[in-house]
Amino acid sequence: MGRNSKRVVIMLSAAGFAIASSSCGNASETGIEKLIESQGGGDVDLDLDGDGGFSVQTEEGGMSIDEDGNFVITDADGSVVTGNADADTGEFVVESEDGSFSSGSTSELPEEWPADIPEPDGLAISSATVIGSATEQAITVTGSVDSVNFVDSYGSALESAGLEEESTFTSDGTVNNVYRNDQWTVGVLYYGDANSDQLTVSIYSNS
Repeated sequence: MGRNSKRVVIMLSAAGFAIASSSCGNASETGIEKLIESQGGGDVDLDLDGDGGFSVQTEEGGMSIDEDGNFVITDADGSVVTGNADADTGEFVVESEDGSFSSGSTSELPEEWPADIPEPDGLAISSATVIGSATEQAITVTGSVDSVNFVDSYGSALESAGLEEESTFTSDGTVNNVYRNDQWTVGVLYYGDANSDQLTVSIYSNS
């Protein structure tokens, strides 16, 4: 396991123990610190605030999270990642100097949806993910549709908007079509059975 991977494991382990033990006081803090140190975390300083938040500092960096799910992670080089994990909605948001990531349950298209890509009207959206940086963007929305016929109708809308069908694959209730223009690649993945018709639309910027 590389240095970065080991650091992540240590911090996540600390987070899990801290959340589970947040009402246990100083003795528990000391025990958790010793456990992390025994797994190669070096010197560890753990602070449980009693309100559901905590902070942990190791030789490889640190992490803090408050009772509202707002967190800050700093690595040994000083790079900072901030974000929020909302336990009620399931939404997860991360921001760093290299880009951003957000994911969660929603019934709406993300505001980052490109204006030149047709909206998937008829898709009952249940979740969305957005990944972005200075040069790249990826958006994925997932939900349900009335039938497999949505694939053809949405494909026609994409082609009318100037995208060309690059590939198509059909097998056992699954349809996977890919469309492309100079700026975007759009994947349309359908899976249907006797109980549901699920569809995912993924948009990637062409770097």
